[in-house]
Amino acid sequence: MKSAKTQKALSGIEWAVSQTIGIPRQPDEFTIFEYMQAAGCLTRGAAESKLRRLVNDGGLTKRKANIEGSICSLYRRG
Repeated sequence: MKSAKTQKALSGIEWAVSQTIGIPRQPDEFTIFEYMQAAGCLTRGAAESKLRRLVNDGGLTKRKANIEGSICSLYRRG
């Protein structure tokens, strides 16, 4: 049987892991790199500017996600 202190620490760790994993990537979400490949020869700066504009105009939504250990932005049609 685990002590109350150990149980509390484990529940804290479980919570932290669940926050790190987050919502799984959805099929209609894409990264900036995928957008750059699909749009052709955009620079990263141009792609970021275009996506930021679309997010600000309400055409896209943006969220942070952990993909293969790296935090990146995922976009989807808003």
